[in-house]
Amino acid sequence: MVKLYRLEKLFVLCLLISGMQCSSPDSGQPRQDINIQDLSKKHLPDFARDTVQIYKYHKIAVAYLYQDAQKAMANAKQVLRLSQKHEWDKGKVMAYNLISTYYLLDGSYDVLRELSNETMMLSKKLNLPFYTGHALRFFAENYSEYRQWDSAQYNYDKALKIFAKIGADSARAICLESMANSYRENDIYPEAFKNYDLAFAIFGRLGSKSGQASIFQNKGYLYVRKHNYKESEKYYFRALDLFRKDHNFYGELSVLNDLGNIYFWSERYDESIASASKALEYAKKYHSWQQTNWALQTLARSHRKKHLLEKAILYSDSAYMNRRMLHNDYIQRQNTMYQLIYENTAMQQSAFEKQYRIQQFLIALVILIVAFASFLWFNNKKLRRKNSEIKEALIKGQTIERKRVAAELHDHLGGTLASLNWYLYGIDKKALSTEEQQIYDSVHQMVGAAYREVRSLSHNLMPAELQEHGLITALQRLVNKLNENKNITFTFDSNVLEKRYGNKVEFELYSIALELANNIFKHSGATIASIGLNENAKNILLSISDNGIGLNNNSKHGVGLTNVRNRIESLSGRIQIFDESGKGTRIEMEIPKTTVSKF
Repeated sequence: MVKLYRLEKLFVLCLLISGMQCSSPDSGQPRQDINIQDLSKKHLPDFARDTVQIYKYHKIAVAYLYQDAQKAMANAKQVLRLSQKHEWDKGKVMAYNLISTYYLLDGSYDVLRELSNETMMLSKKLNLPFYTGHALRFFAENYSEYRQWDSAQYNYDKALKIFAKIGADSARAICLESMANSYRENDIYPEAFKNYDLAFAIFGRLGSKSGQASIFQNKGYLYVRKHNYKESEKYYFRALDLFRKDHNFYGELSVLNDLGNIYFWSERYDESIASASKALEYAKKYHSWQQTNWALQTLARSHRKKHLLEKAILYSDSAYMNRRMLHNDYIQRQNTMYQLIYENTAMQQSAFEKQYRIQQFLIALVILIVAFASFLWFNNKKLRRKNSEIKEALIKGQTIERKRVAAELHDHLGGTLASLNWYLYGIDKKALSTEEQQIYDSVHQMVGAAYREVRSLSHNLMPAELQEHGLITALQRLVNKLNENKNITFTFDSNVLEKRYGNKVEFELYSIALELANNIFKHSGATIASIGLNENAKNILLSISDNGIGLNNNSKHGVGLTNVRNRIESLSGRIQIFDESGKGTRIEMEIPKTTVSKF
């Protein structure tokens, strides 16, 4: 039973040695340049200075990790303290990785599991695969300790994939070594040797003496399990030599404890006492309760076998007191760990609440902006509707006024001129002198011309054929009348057969054609002009063109074109003006057929 207990302790020791290079930046961690000026914008004013201190403490902790546990942990805790002060998650991950490595060395697996959870959560959040891989490896170490081989293998495989992907060769070698230890404890020796050799080759390529020494030490323990103590001793001495060359104090201490054990099982008690005494001296310098406990147990058993009972009892009592100190230290670590988890949870909750309040504020702000934008949109829509109504009313008023003016011209002024003409016919021209006859003829011609002009103006304002025969006929007759003036030749082109578009549409289009034709007469200086009325599947197309001098800026913004634009807008249409000085003007208008159906 005692032998079995001793083997279990030796197994734990070998597992601890397997983590000797876990958290050092030299273990394959990608170097990252930190822009402190940028980071300081997101934290407290002294963050830039404290970041320098964090990296300084981290470097010191790594340097002491295998030389003095007390100093290593003191500096690691400074890294954690400053990172928590600024809520800098990357600094926390760096500290967790260092502390996890020490807890693995010291066999604190329960605390290691909790710390690995925190590391995993933050490293994934920050996209730091190097630390994620180590967290997975720590999980696997924990599962191996409790002989949950499948879970251990799963986490080892995931960690290996991450390390291979990011090129962290040293970390991959450590993981292969740890996986070999797992196969060894599960008595799968071929796989254990295979992974040891792979790890050893990588350490050799990297020039890592401590890495190779760790492989020798773990192979030595494999032979201890086979009770081949002579072969085991050879591997332990090779490991001890490399640890000393690499100045790895913890590795040397660990191998001395292993040698003390195999000497005890080989019944070489004097050599066991010598090796364990040296290990005890080193363990106290390193400040390791666990290593101290193993050295004291070996010394107690070896002295008991030599019948030196007084010293055996002394070392047994010391081992008992050390175990109590170890237990107290373990409880303290658990309390510290749970306090750390509580503080992190509280910080995360505080950050979540702050983020939630910001989100609520932003949501409220967005709602206000949307409400204000909706108010402006509805207001604008209302104004556009009012403008449309005003334009429509204006055009309607103009239409009514044109009808009234046309009626007034035709019925009153036209009637007066006709009566005046009849009165002139009633005068006896023969009774007048030659000079008076000339005046009579002139007045008679002027009255006749005025009468015809009034009739033409009245007709153009509200042509009867527009109401009776429709837009096509009205435009054709308009062109015929326009051609009575010999200065400009008008043509009319249309692909529309006899078709009615409704009174409003026809009146507006006729008024537009008349307005633009008058502009051509008055301002264009053209000799040729054309009016076109066509349609396609969706639109009615009205076009007016001439070969005149083109439009000037005043004409483009004059009353005539403004009226045309208003009429087109009232029909939900659009207008395009193609104008080039000296080459004439072409105005094209499109009216949707959906508008026609409304009237």
